[in-house]
Amino acid sequence: MKWSEIKRIAIEKGWYIVRRGSKHDIYAHANKDFQIQIERHKSKEVKQGLYFNLKKKIGF
Repeated sequence: MKWSEIKRIAIEKGWYIVRRGSKHDIYAHANKDFQIQIERHKSKEVKQGLYFNLKKKIGF
């Protein structure tokens, strides 16, 4: 899965951007007490371990 797809799914699930870093965007959710980082390398594939970690945190 590509970073652009992860970002799209996160926004659909209610995550919103809090701030922009140099290489990552920081997202928060109204019902969660933690934040997630999504890289801005839209066309690159997400590494498998990171993909499963983000999948669990985002909730899909």
